[in-house]
Amino acid sequence: MRNGTLFGLLIGLMLVGQAQVREVWRYEYTPSEPDLLARLERVVRLRDGGWLLLGWTATPLNGQDALAIRLQPNGVPAWIYQQDGVGFDDAFVDGLEFTTWQGEIIYLLGRFTDTDGYLQSRLITLGPNGQRLQEQILPRDAQTHLRPLRLVPQNNGDLDSILTERIAQGQSVLDVYQNTFVWTFSLRPWGAVTGVVVQGNDVPAFVLGTVSTPLNGLDAMLYEVMLGDNYRYGGPARGFDVPVLGAMVGDWTSSQDGFIAVIQSEGGYTGEDIVLLRFRPILRLNWGYRYTTAQHDDFPESLALDSQRNVYLLARTHFWAGEPFEQHALRLLKFSPAGALLENFWVEIGRQPSDRSPLTGIIRLNRAGQLFIAAHNPPYLARLGQGGEPLWIRTPSIRFSELFAEDDGSVVAAGEGLIFNEWGELVGSRVTIVKYAPDGDVNGDGCVDDADLLAVLMAFGQSGANRLEDMNGDGMVDDADLLTVLFRFGSGC
Repeated sequence: MRNGTLFGLLIGLMLVGQAQVREVWRYEYTPSEPDLLARLERVVRLRDGGWLLLGWTATPLNGQDALAIRLQPNGVPAWIYQQDGVGFDDAFVDGLEFTTWQGEIIYLLGRFTDTDGYLQSRLITLGPNGQRLQEQILPRDAQTHLRPLRLVPQNNGDLDSILTERIAQGQSVLDVYQNTFVWTFSLRPWGAVTGVVVQGNDVPAFVLGTVSTPLNGLDAMLYEVMLGDNYRYGGPARGFDVPVLGAMVGDWTSSQDGFIAVIQSEGGYTGEDIVLLRFRPILRLNWGYRYTTAQHDDFPESLALDSQRNVYLLARTHFWAGEPFEQHALRLLKFSPAGALLENFWVEIGRQPSDRSPLTGIIRLNRAGQLFIAAHNPPYLARLGQGGEPLWIRTPSIRFSELFAEDDGSVVAAGEGLIFNEWGELVGSRVTIVKYAPDGDVNGDGCVDDADLLAVLMAFGQSGANRLEDMNGDGMVDDADLLTVLFRFGSGC
């Protein structure tokens, strides 16, 4: 009997050792009908630790409605705001939280269509409970598209300006709306990156765009629109250089802070290359690196920095040599603060060599240097160790688009939950966000400590569905759950 009990305990410990993370909470937004789609455009982290999910949801009669969902830190929805325009293609693309003397407000930046099918940009202000307080349609000329890009905060956190793309008569320019003024910049904007709010400092806002060249190519154009500076990069003649990623370095309180831009550079005999440019404030070039090879094409996917200012770049590689033709894979590049390539390795996500479906990936690091990756397709979520070795793996049926690496060792992943029919065909998607934490972490703070042990002891012997103390999900808080906490005690702390 004693030997059997001991053997059972050892087996339990072995099983616990294989499962290193657990799902703390999950939120899914389901459209009004099961075969309709809902998509995520952006996730904004709020000051209280909650989340603002922005995107759109399909409706049975009027196309897509703009959708905003505020979640509490534990994943419980505080409110859901849905708005329909006069057209069929509506979505919220950005949000900004600000606290006034009357309470908290949320600015929402929306993309809507008018009765003639032209894009509108709308600024909508919501109150603490998600009620609409105000709505403004940004002015534009007739027969003109105005595509919203990003909200730029002031140094006190309030709204400073709105970045948009104006498209008319086949030309695209950047329009910056600031109070009653509109500033125009001659480039086609592809995206924008804003800095953090630091009291007393201007908040930098970088726009990644392109301008045409005399030889019918494209040059990358970077504009810092709040402080005023720009930088133009051109690669091989007749080539196309498009900035696709950017990241702030520091909070811009030091001369060592700055900005990193990643450019997709096409041209020359090497095909598709990746160019990294590191700037000191504002756009003073510090170093540049061109990742190039004649063996394959490379495309930037995601960018992150650690606390030592090392740069991590996740790239998608299209490998031409050998069989099968055009195999797609992910690789991770690590650069030193001075621009030296330190690491270059494949990230194995279980993708079949013959898979031709789109491949995407995201990387994030927390302040402790823990590296997380989310990829699709196939769905893949993991924490990576040295050399890209996975420390744990999850494969939820989610097409990831956002990833947040928490300092406590937990990770929050968001995207679209995919719904398939019995024949394996994609028939729907749901806006989905999930938090994972180290196994044994009952309260989800990222640390397996005495609070978690006490919680399991207090609930010991109780049954019920979805209990936090029920680590293995068998409906009973028992010795297996207690073993999980004991075995993982100290993890993430």
